This record gives sequence, structure tokens and C-alpha cells, in this order.
Amino acid sequence: MSKDEFISILDGSFSEGTPFIDFTENYSYALIPQGGKWLEVSYDFEDHEIIEKRTMEPVDAYNKFCEEIEKALAEVLELFYLNRWKEYKASLSEDEAGKLPKLIAELTGNTAEYGKDIPIITKAEDLSTLKAKL
Repeated sequence: MSKDEFISILDGSFSEGTPFIDFTENYSYALIPQGGKWLEVSYDFEDHEIIEKRTMEPVDAYNKFCEEIEKALAEVLELFYLNRWKEYKASLSEDEAGKLPKLIAELTGNTAEYGKDIPIITKAEDLSTLKAKL
């Protein structure tokens, strides 16, 4: 699957709510709300292709989101306040499916509270930053 397909997915990513989109030196990872489900997409910058694309139930998307933040992203960042992040996550009373949109909103709205130079897209206008890496 191609760069053009990934760009098309990114262009529609904010149409049904706030997505989670990050990018490292090697890849971009996105969870995009679609109705009552989530679209998970990973794009490899070196191979210029989508390496994973699937629709997920909200609970599965929550688990993948937590894995991306707490394992993958936290490891590549120079500074990430993992304990602060986990405290906020634990403070939410909803089930996993209900927590996911709130966690995404918290991270995209208060990025500086959780680390330095966190490579995430916080609004649709910032998609050009990611597209320039493709």
C-alpha cells in the first residue's frame, strides 16, 4: 500500500474526531476514529509503504494506543514523563473504550505536560509536517 493511500488516510483523519498520529525517525503510527471503531495504520518511511492497516474495536485500539505511548514512543523520546502519563490514565473512571478519546485529547492538548518534543500531530493543520517526511 502506497504513500498516496497514506496521504489520503491522513487527509480524512480529523473528520470523525481527534485521531492519534505520531511519527518517529522510522515510521508513523495512527489511530483514527471511524464510527464506533478505530482505524490503525502504520507507515514505514524507509520502504514508503503502509505496513499495517486494520479496523479495530475500541478496547483493542486503547491497548494499542497505550503500547505505542508507553513502550514505543517513550523509548525514542529524550524526555517523556511516563509516571505522570500513567497517573493521568489511572485517574479516568471510564472503561478502556471510553478512556481512549480522553487520553488522545489530553496528550494532543497538553503535550508539553508529558515530555519534550513529542512528535505527534495535534491538529489537522499540522499534517503537513508529517507529509513532508513521506
